[in-house]
Amino acid sequence: MKKVYTALFILAAVFILNACGSNELVIYMPKEYISEDVVMAFEAEKGIKVSLRYFDSNEVLLTNAKVNSYDLIIPSDYAIEELATEGFLKKLDWEKIDFESSEMNESLVTTLNQLESDGFDFLEYSMPYFWGTVGLIYNNTIEGLESDVETLEWAILNESKYSKMIYDSSRDAFMAGLYANDLRMANPTQTNINTAKDFLIDANSKSNASIKSDEILTEAIGGQTPYDVAMVYSGDAVYILQETDNYSFYVPEWSNVWIDGFVIPNNTKHEDWAYEFINFMSSYEASLENTYAMGYTPVRQDVLEELLADEEFAWDDRISYAFTVPVVNFEFYRYNATLKSMIDDAWELVILSN
Repeated sequence: MKKVYTALFILAAVFILNACGSNELVIYMPKEYISEDVVMAFEAEKGIKVSLRYFDSNEVLLTNAKVNSYDLIIPSDYAIEELATEGFLKKLDWEKIDFESSEMNESLVTTLNQLESDGFDFLEYSMPYFWGTVGLIYNNTIEGLESDVETLEWAILNESKYSKMIYDSSRDAFMAGLYANDLRMANPTQTNINTAKDFLIDANSKSNASIKSDEILTEAIGGQTPYDVAMVYSGDAVYILQETDNYSFYVPEWSNVWIDGFVIPNNTKHEDWAYEFINFMSSYEASLENTYAMGYTPVRQDVLEELLADEEFAWDDRISYAFTVPVVNFEFYRYNATLKSMIDDAWELVILSN
């Protein structure tokens, strides 16, 4: 695929930024979650210097966002709800956003409507950035593993004959533990949490089990991960499947759907610049370039269709499946301080168990 932004355009940024002074648009976001070329193109076009600050998890973000000053933040849905509920975010002025609802990914519209009917209007505070689900990658060269994954679903993570990776996130791990025991994420009881905890402790106690997070992306570069089966986000699955033919992706019948989005903190110093960046990143050209680089499912329907038709990006059904957010039944993480405390306490016991 041809790059949207030319080298000449990028080089122009150097001259413009030298005249910009010390003012910067400070963006707080996950690591390795945006194309550097696209950021440089924004700087060149707008004459605005961007300073990217990174967090490792939404939990770290929530701590820092409440005591520090940023101009724009990219959290996940439940973190957005917490920040909004506690009064840390501005409501978006959609008159300042150059994006029509008709341009939005059709499946994402359905998902946002369900979230609103559940009690949280995501679009009141946030412009979606990427979205996806959580599933399982598995080694498709191992006889019988595909059948076991489809039969056992999340319970495969406690199957002793396979090496496995549980994602190092209390919420995602307990989602798997709850679903493996035919329980749901919405308002689980302490008894339900204990059941999921026991499942995870048992899984983690096995010698062929690991609890990791983004390390799997580095490990996959060699063409094969060290695991027979692993929990991953759908966007990470796209990357891994592009690196190796030996893995496939499966989303169990029940899973979590997540939506990450741009939010503007109350203490932003550059609100107008924040809207400039949101509009730039939501344009067709920037979204196409950024999605191609990152592999996560885009907000724009036209970008989704463009990349699904691009044989360089999605050359087989494994990648197309992961890229289109395949879910049958799904739930959202919702802001619930009591539940968060229960899960975090139980997760600490899981980590300490091995």
